[in-house]
Amino acid sequence: MINRYINYLIVAYAFVIPISRAAIVLFSFLLIVLFLISEKGNYKKIFAKIMEQKVLMVLFIFIIYHFISLLYSDHLYEGFRYIYKYWYYLVIPVIFIKLDKKYINYSISAFLLGMMISEILSYGIFFELWQLKHGTPSDPTPFMNHLQYSMFLSFTSLLLLNRVFFEENIKWRIFYSLYFLTVTSNLFLNGGRTGHLAFAVSIFVVGFLNIKNKIIAFLSMLVLVVAIFYTAYHVSPVFKTRFDASVNETNKISNNQKNQYQGSFGIRLALWIVGIEIIKDNPILGVGVGDSMPVLRDIVSQKGYEDKSSISNMPNYHNYYVEVAVQLGIIGLFLYLLFFYYISKIDIKDKYIYNMMIIFVTVYCVASNVENMFHQQFSMAILALFVGLFLAKSRIEIEKNEI
Repeated sequence: MINRYINYLIVAYAFVIPISRAAIVLFSFLLIVLFLISEKGNYKKIFAKIMEQKVLMVLFIFIIYHFISLLYSDHLYEGFRYIYKYWYYLVIPVIFIKLDKKYINYSISAFLLGMMISEILSYGIFFELWQLKHGTPSDPTPFMNHLQYSMFLSFTSLLLLNRVFFEENIKWRIFYSLYFLTVTSNLFLNGGRTGHLAFAVSIFVVGFLNIKNKIIAFLSMLVLVVAIFYTAYHVSPVFKTRFDASVNETNKISNNQKNQYQGSFGIRLALWIVGIEIIKDNPILGVGVGDSMPVLRDIVSQKGYEDKSSISNMPNYHNYYVEVAVQLGIIGLFLYLLFFYYISKIDIKDKYIYNMMIIFVTVYCVASNVENMFHQQFSMAILALFVGLFLAKSRIEIEKNEI
């Protein structure tokens, strides 16, 4: 009976991920507590089962390494504040071990329903039909910041496009096609260039996964992405403004003009430059998880950047690869990359779920180039959900073959 309730909670968790911070905390906590209750007296066996999965083993080592880095960090409080968020990833083994076969599709559908609600609210904000505490007509993101929301939209859009290839019922294929168009439109009504980049790269992955002739796959996806971006530029004022700003900032940087490190991309570039300097000085172990931002602020204060306050006040490096290398050095970066490598190697026979896994890894990894996805609540929750789901699907297939 308790396993059924856990499965219900997983479906509910999938539904609330796009729409509620508080619900993510609540359902994460409930899932972990019920899991511990259901496995009472069986912890050693469960731990051994978890450690058999390379994905979970590497994640476990990666998080432990964060704690080890506190030994050479001067700012322990900042380090502990950073690390404590990783408790959200405890949901992964719960989903891996407890999710039953029929609830896999329920969970995916629940996530899509949550995204649909979020999308409706976003359109309402954009057309000024209503106001919410979060989001404005120029940045209609109802529940999270536009960087994370654009990643959610990018993945959802491509998940739907992938589903179009597999759906045999013509009515459902039309529905998923229309849903794909509305989600993609919503993506370009928002200012999150993170999602735009992830979409532009990952849509080719969708084509290569679903179209046998790779030349046709590349050309068809190229035509589609050019058509979408061209239409978005001429229809979406938000996308046009952000695109033009990106071009102007890039020109300033390439021409080494004054104020080149101002603006969204300029500030990011300054963060990455400083981050690379720190990595060069601490290449193997990094500076420790507690010192990454204090060290950055110290260096920025000594440099001749035009807008030191904006750079110093940034909450992270807006590139998780740079951030983890600053914190944990080459060793930490290797563990992080290894984690996603093992996700992509999860043994799944179901072609639809396998494609979804590759699309998810691509979107998440591309988006991590311009945002700290691995350490933000919403993007941590979606990672926990789908990694758990992919592992559960693999487990179910193995169990079926053993019968």
